[in-house]
Amino acid sequence: MRTKNTFNPILMIGGICLLTLSMVRIPSAFSDEENRISLEIAIEIALRENPGLNAIHEKIKVARARVDSIALLGNPELKTEFVGGANAEQKLELTKPFELGGQRGHRIRIAKTQLEKVDTELAKASQFVTKSVKIAFYELLLVQEKLKLAREIVQHNEQMRDIAQTRFEAGDISVTQANLASIHLQSALREAATLESKLQLAQLSLNGLMGAPLETARVVVGELRQKASPDTLQKLTLDTLKTQALAHRNDLKSLQLDVQLTENELRLAKAANIPDLSVGALAEHSTDQNAFGVKFSIPLPLFNRNRVEINATEAQQQVNTAEINNFEKQIVQEVIAAFLSLQTARKMLIFYGGNSLKLLNENLKLTRTAYELGETELLELILMQNEFIKTRFAYLDALAAYHQALAELEAVVGTSLESIP
Repeated sequence: MRTKNTFNPILMIGGICLLTLSMVRIPSAFSDEENRISLEIAIEIALRENPGLNAIHEKIKVARARVDSIALLGNPELKTEFVGGANAEQKLELTKPFELGGQRGHRIRIAKTQLEKVDTELAKASQFVTKSVKIAFYELLLVQEKLKLAREIVQHNEQMRDIAQTRFEAGDISVTQANLASIHLQSALREAATLESKLQLAQLSLNGLMGAPLETARVVVGELRQKASPDTLQKLTLDTLKTQALAHRNDLKSLQLDVQLTENELRLAKAANIPDLSVGALAEHSTDQNAFGVKFSIPLPLFNRNRVEINATEAQQQVNTAEINNFEKQIVQEVIAAFLSLQTARKMLIFYGGNSLKLLNENLKLTRTAYELGETELLELILMQNEFIKTRFAYLDALAAYHQALAELEAVVGTSLESIP
């Protein structure tokens, strides 16, 4: 009986400990899984949660409310006069102005054009956020790949340091060579620490674009070596890209809407030159009689014919035309620059084609094996490893530059490269 009474509390405590450990581990496992994200999901979240885009959504609500708030009729005006005394009398006047020249219709068209401009602003901002997410995503993926490689190098350098220490104790190498291995290890550790800092900054940038908690330890899932399809790249000619950019750039569409807006404002200014007609009903009551009548009034446009507003709007039309012509040239320049950047990025990747990286990796493995067997010097291994690191890092940089160039080109064209006919 004593054994049974002693065993049950121990079993209960052990069960509680296991349950506690499982409860601690499960959330962390789910947290790690949630922090892994692909490019498509990152863009989707950013388009939904980005603070800047959400602010524009609120501006759209304001612009839509302005369209809906343009009243059909203005408010009537009520006037009354009362005079006391022996011949007391009271006058009552109800007047209602009516706009002529279709002014309300012009104001509605102006409000709808402004709503279109905000919609275009949202589309433009969404494209910018998409481009920024792609660049931030591949920057984080680049740092992840570099950090993974740097940590592997640290492990190899630790092995080199241990082998060098063993040979030094055996009297096979000098203290200088043993210290050289330790120095090289410290250099690899510094590189890994630098990349860890860059990793946090890259995570911060992506989290900010996604509207996510900034301290989230984000892990992106993707492949730097994945490239655009040959069919897509084959149809990317300068003439095609220029045509697509001039047809799809939302900032150019916004300037074109400015032209429509100015035209409607000019029509409104000319319509406002037509005086409003006021129609009123009169009622007068005195001690001995009641009288009723009708009143019509219209201002005479003798001194103010709204010329200031009309002239200013006509001048704005010239400004809009000049802005569009200048911006179209700027778009063409941006397309050419982005196209050349992509061409350069593709050429840089050609240098790493073939078996060059594979041969470099095999040479490094052979040199490490020879060093472990004592058949080569430490300095030769360090030189080979430095060349390997330099080449691999440069290859990763070239891959990231390629993806960033694609994102930039897609942004200046204003549409997906796959959708180009």
